[in-house]
Amino acid sequence: MRPVSAVSPLRREDDRLSRYVLYSRRDCRLCEEMLAALKEHMGAGFPVAIVDVDSDPALKTRYGEHVPVLVDGDTELFRHHYDPAKFSAYTDKIR
Repeated sequence: MRPVSAVSPLRREDDRLSRYVLYSRRDCRLCEEMLAALKEHMGAGFPVAIVDVDSDPALKTRYGEHVPVLVDGDTELFRHHYDPAKFSAYTDKIR
């Protein structure tokens, strides 16, 4: 599987742009684990936008303690734990 870049969007079948964002916070063990698992699965060069939910009051309210969250556009892919098989199935489906 080729790495998908958050910087270079991937086109979906419906022509929407895809962008992966990891909503996270500092000193979050689960956040660090999800990012490490994602990079291990997709490669160390996998660029994903990392957003600290504590830097924005609206995001802090929206996610509270429920991070990490990996999203692709408006689609929430994972909350708390990363599943490489589900991510592979998802990326295969949108190619």
